[in-house]
Amino acid sequence: MIRNLLGRRSLSEEEVAELKAAQKYSPKNVSPNDLPFDLVAELGSVQHAEIISPGVYFLIVEKDSERTEVYVVTEDAPAISEEARNYGQDISDCPGLRVYPLHEKGSGKHIIDFEVCRYQVKCHLPVEGITDSLLSRALYGMEEYPDYFGTFPVPFHTPRGSTVRHKALSNGVYWLETDRCEEMLAVCYPIWEADISIPEQELAEQLAYDRMQGINNTLGYLFFPRQSSCIPLYELCRLHPQIEESGLVDMKALMNAILRFYPEYAAAHNAEEAKYERGSLIHETPEAGIEFFTF
Repeated sequence: MIRNLLGRRSLSEEEVAELKAAQKYSPKNVSPNDLPFDLVAELGSVQHAEIISPGVYFLIVEKDSERTEVYVVTEDAPAISEEARNYGQDISDCPGLRVYPLHEKGSGKHIIDFEVCRYQVKCHLPVEGITDSLLSRALYGMEEYPDYFGTFPVPFHTPRGSTVRHKALSNGVYWLETDRCEEMLAVCYPIWEADISIPEQELAEQLAYDRMQGINNTLGYLFFPRQSSCIPLYELCRLHPQIEESGLVDMKALMNAILRFYPEYAAAHNAEEAKYERGSLIHETPEAGIEFFTF
């Protein structure tokens, strides 16, 4: 049965043993006293411990009255690749252990989530307590770890034809030209879902497949035709400064376009900025025109 599940080749004795062990495994809580390591001095006292995969532990630790969530990975964890281990923090007194703070940017948390989920899928294990698919884990990982996952793919199909040219404004944010000579802003799921306000999401177009299946299920791109792209592009520029720094977007022309096509948005934005004294106002620069992007 094991050979039929994996197919195509015979398994070594080591692989058979690993698969059998994995198939008997399910995530479970564990007493902090039963952990095979002691990291109290380094991380603090363990308030909660859970084995989420063989050799992969989720801990809630407390140090100086501050609670932190971490993954701890042992040297023999079968799900975790050497590349993933390189992202973890080394514990000098515990050789072989790696620690991944869950709320620390660049800690490798998304990579551990992905590799654990992939291990469960490959070993035909029930993915208990996990609502995110392997695809969604990879997509959320692409934004922070393009060296591991690769960058977000440039969409080939759009609601207005197939892509013939593109420029990357940022990883997952692309300016496209289609074979119908239409220009569109394409924004990948993790970025538009978090960084574009809901009213502005309604300005977007979707592929027919995403509309039918539900874009929150397909995790597809949102596409903004040129005119309706100016607001989401402005919002993205504020959150992703590398877009403005690239020099591909004329910010003065972009603000002119917002003032011309969406004056209500500009007025509401400026009122809020003035209220909180943030000073990032949308203002007009007549000589700049409204052509905010050119190939």
